[in-house]
Amino acid sequence: MKTLRPFQREDIDHIKRNHLRTILASAPGTGKTPIAVVSLLETGRWSLPALIVCPASVTHNWKREFKSWAPGLRTQIVEDMSSPLDRHANIFITSWALLDAREMEFHSCKLHAIVADEAHLAKNPDTLRSQALYRLSRGGKGLLLMTGTPIINTQDELGSLNALYGSQPPMIRRLLEDVAPEIPPKRRSYLYVKLRERAQSEYDRAVDDFETWLRKEKERLLGEGMAEAAVERAMAAEAFTKMGYLRRLVGEFKVPAAGDWIARAVRIGEPVVVFLEHQVVLRKLVKSLRAQRVRHQVLEGKTSPKKRQKYIDQFQANRFPVLICSKAGKEGITLHAARHLLFLERYFTSADEEQAEDRIRRIGQKHRTTIWYLHAAGTIDDRLDSIVRQKRRLIRAAIGSEDTAETTISNVESLVRSWDTFVVEKTPKITSLGRGDALPPLPSPANTHAVVFYGKRWKTRSAASWCRMHGYLPERRVDHHDRFQLVVHPLELFRPKEFTSVRVCQDVKVIIGKRLSAANEKKARRRLQAMRR
Repeated sequence: MKTLRPFQREDIDHIKRNHLRTILASAPGTGKTPIAVVSLLETGRWSLPALIVCPASVTHNWKREFKSWAPGLRTQIVEDMSSPLDRHANIFITSWALLDAREMEFHSCKLHAIVADEAHLAKNPDTLRSQALYRLSRGGKGLLLMTGTPIINTQDELGSLNALYGSQPPMIRRLLEDVAPEIPPKRRSYLYVKLRERAQSEYDRAVDDFETWLRKEKERLLGEGMAEAAVERAMAAEAFTKMGYLRRLVGEFKVPAAGDWIARAVRIGEPVVVFLEHQVVLRKLVKSLRAQRVRHQVLEGKTSPKKRQKYIDQFQANRFPVLICSKAGKEGITLHAARHLLFLERYFTSADEEQAEDRIRRIGQKHRTTIWYLHAAGTIDDRLDSIVRQKRRLIRAAIGSEDTAETTISNVESLVRSWDTFVVEKTPKITSLGRGDALPPLPSPANTHAVVFYGKRWKTRSAASWCRMHGYLPERRVDHHDRFQLVVHPLELFRPKEFTSVRVCQDVKVIIGKRLSAANEKKARRRLQAMRR
């Protein structure tokens, strides 16, 4: 068993006293999953078998948490329509998408408790998943609702969660700064870039088309006698699609700047989490990173839960330096191996951005985290930034920085309302990111003899981590007066006096050479093995 924090122990005791009928609404990063797992473990005589309902993307993480905190419990992931249920399992783990489809089978398991992760997904009582959850939890069963955002749009939606209990349940609400004050604060920083001339021209034409549609549609609806507020609501859905196109264009045009910044960050040894939204932007970024030989993985909606967990584990172990996430990565995962997170594309709501930001600022994070916004000046980024900042101020003043009472559509309506009157507050200082040539690719590990580290900031552990992230697998350390090197391939496997060095950042250099022929390399390896004996 791992060790619980005192507040987690308190929460578990509170949940047990209330027979697992509790809303656990602590902020993201506060360790809600271990609380739920241990609560089930310690009440097993009357809470098992139990069902875990969660987003499909985190089913394997739940299984791993049970293995870690409650290895004696038998778990089964139910991730499709055909797998038969294991009647000997203590814990069934399934997705919200399958809850309604396999409801009758779960009824037959005689469940004693249900844990609903990201329970705000059941906020609408008219959806099939909400109705299935209601039916499955009837009869006084344990019902632990977990959500980091108990208020999504209105107080009524919190009421719909309460209705699952038939009465007002107790709620546990803790903020990250309250339970883990040792976690350094996060800060937000902006990387302002200008689009290249051709890109700016294409974007300006798209804006002209949007503004023409906006003007004509407003005139038509107002001419039909519709009130202005009703006009904004009526236009919101189509405006959302059209603004999405503007966002996608800007995202595409920012890829050179993003690739430039990411390549520089990982060369100095900083893992990076990147958030974006559109597939075309994702493909262009992947192409850019491959060209610079920056190792990365992609976590998106179509990534299988098993692969998703594999990528998360590898990133956390510094096996590669860049994890690219779509919105599918903003919930339920921990990525605190990184202390830098980059938004290549802006989202419509502060809620979505803050959920993504909190992937790297969680219990266990020892460093100050920085959230970087790649901002294209003179584009829709200006308007999105303005609306998100405004909502953050209002939310902080009204209900606290950890609650988010906004929707994408309400923010789109605000953008439609202010489109003609919007003014940029100040002229930003533009960086040179993406304006010049991309960095040359890192040397291939196959041709690398050693990686040399200069200066006091490098220790064996941090240097080995740098090598591992970039695919260099060192065999040993060699010390010099003002530096040390980690040997990747023995000197004997290269042609003599045919070495060059490539400086990849200020204090890291890679020594590359020409390898021996296959036959000569085989002989050299036999000689090395004989010497080691």
